[in-house]
Amino acid sequence: MKPEVEDALRRAAEFRRELLGQLSVEDRRQLLEDLFVDFFVKQWRDLLKWAALTGQSSQVGTGYIAQHVASILLAEPGQGFKGKGLDLMDGSEVKSAAIISGVDRPRWNHNMGTLAQDAKRVEAGKLTTSEEYLASPNVFYLLFDRIVHADGSDRPLVLRVRGWCLDGQEDTAWRNLLEDYIKSRTAEKYNLQLHPPVGYDDNVVVNTLGNLDFSEVKVFEARIHGLGVDDDFLIEWAHPPTGEVRPVRGRTIAMPYVRNARPSRLTSAADLLPDLDTLRELLPDYDIDALVEMLRLEAGHSEEDPNAPSVD
Repeated sequence: MKPEVEDALRRAAEFRRELLGQLSVEDRRQLLEDLFVDFFVKQWRDLLKWAALTGQSSQVGTGYIAQHVASILLAEPGQGFKGKGLDLMDGSEVKSAAIISGVDRPRWNHNMGTLAQDAKRVEAGKLTTSEEYLASPNVFYLLFDRIVHADGSDRPLVLRVRGWCLDGQEDTAWRNLLEDYIKSRTAEKYNLQLHPPVGYDDNVVVNTLGNLDFSEVKVFEARIHGLGVDDDFLIEWAHPPTGEVRPVRGRTIAMPYVRNARPSRLTSAADLLPDLDTLRELLPDYDIDALVEMLRLEAGHSEEDPNAPSVD
């Protein structure tokens, strides 16, 4: 990197750090609300409209959004690079997982490097990738999921945004889990996957080497109601951010891993069936109801006669 570019980045970071540090807790809350609306409510509605026709995912990408959220909460800017460089200028890591639409299970990925990559970095006099992780001042985890009701229904849709931030130097349970994974690596193994509490109301993060309870490091939870195309949205703070951005005072708690103890709660027919109202609005010249009726009759006919042809 050219010296003048590096100097410009340093001065820009100092300016943003000073500005972010002056924000009040109300400022941060309002900025986060505006961010959720810009990145989720607007994008979700546009994607939802087209997903009704195409059957493609209406999932909103969250990787870079998580870094914006982390900067607002932790008063620490990023470098502005796409895909390279530090997540936050002080070396803190930001992890994001999201499942707003769909039934698969997201995860927080941690690239710990392979054994061969470790050897090359050591030979070059550099820290290994895992050593860089363990040197992080803070690790900020963000999860975007949806409320799943006890009866299995998740309508009306409520988006939930939760954040946890741990002290990378003092959180013993988290560091022990990473170190256990690093020791367990075989030749090509490098990705530590932590599974967040998707669809669950607790703070339990799962890995086969051991679970972690994130309750004491939770920093906020927001819920966005009214995500339908024509609904009035409302942001509810179930756990509002506080004025104490740092230091992180809580610690994660080690828990045993129990196989199949936390099955997915995301399987829902509502995620798979088209939104007919949206289709009618998108294709006003087509008789959507006639198509639905035809498919319904075909389905009934197939049930009566297993050998009858079906509609693809």
